[in-house]
Parts: sequence; C-alpha cells; structure tokens
Amino acid sequence: MALWTVSDAGYDANNLYRNSLAKYFLPSENEFYKAAYGKSDGSGYYFYPTASDSAPTAVASGTAAGTAIYNGAATQPASVYAAGGLSSYGTMGQGGNVYGWEETAYDGVNESTTENRRLRGGNWLNYAADQHTSSSPLSVSPDHENNNSFGFRVASVTYVGAIPEPSTYALFGIGAIGLLMVLRRKKA
Repeated sequence: MALWTVSDAGYDANNLYRNSLAKYFLPSENEFYKAAYGKSDGSGYYFYPTASDSAPTAVASGTAAGTAIYNGAATQPASVYAAGGLSSYGTMGQGGNVYGWEETAYDGVNESTTENRRLRGGNWLNYAADQHTSSSPLSVSPDHENNNSFGFRVASVTYVGAIPEPSTYALFGIGAIGLLMVLRRKKA
C-alpha cells in the first residue's frame, strides 16, 4: 500500500489513501457505518447492521431479516449472496460472516501506510453478537493475515446528476405537453 502524492493526478490532501479519481475503493469509516447501521429514512442509526436494535439470530447462511452468520452456526464463511439479513440500505453481511476492512485508519487520520486499520462487523466464528454492533470496531495492522475471518467490500462512486431521476423526465414531458398546447392555441 502506498499513499498518493502531490504529483499524482487525483491527489487529495484530505485523504492520502483515496485518489479523488477512483471509481472503486474500500469504504471509509463513515461510508461503512452509514451503509451498515444507518436508517434509510435519515432518522438515525440502528445498533446492529440488520436494520434492528436487537441482536441478530445466528444462522449458517441465508438472507432472512434479522439474521447474521456468527456464533459458530456455520463451519466457514457463507456465500456473499447468503450472508445474513440486510441493513436498512440493503447491504448484506456487514454483521457476521467476515470482518470488513475499512479505508480509514483506526485513529481516524489517514497519514501512514503502516498504521492500524479499522475492521467492523464480526465474523462467522464470533460467539457474541456484540462484535456486530455499531460501537465495536477492531484495530488491526494492515499486514495482518487471516485466512478465514477478514474480508472487504468494494464501494463505488455515485455520480449525482449524471443520470436524471425519473421525475426529471416526467417534468420535462409535462412541460413539453404544456408548450405544445400553448402553441396550438396560438395557431387556432
């Protein structure tokens, strides 16, 4: 891992880990936290990444609401398509299955490639649901190796305004119909 430098295209002095031109990246602490624990209506946060303030039910795999892969219910991590119930934003497996690496350094300051990184979410072996909670990040060295309980998810850039909302087309259509009606009346 190397930090971006001033001479690199896309250099961002506020985050030396993420190039501002990147389309795909590890989520930051805030991005991971919102996707996992945020309430999609913007009213706050849940305690667990299964859109709930109650501990999830341990399962070996599946997508049922309020479930997570933990407590030794499985003999290995589950498929990414069956990694537990969804968060309020529709992400899966942010509690249980495998810990998720975050872009953000544990101390919150991204200034060194050797400082510990944040991991969240617990894994399939954890016996306590408290490892999945919003208040339980881990601090792990970026060169730490673990073959069965650490993973990552890839986040991507959303280009706001690049694709108009459907309502934009509807408004344009209504405006065009109104203009045609005015032009017809002027001809008549």
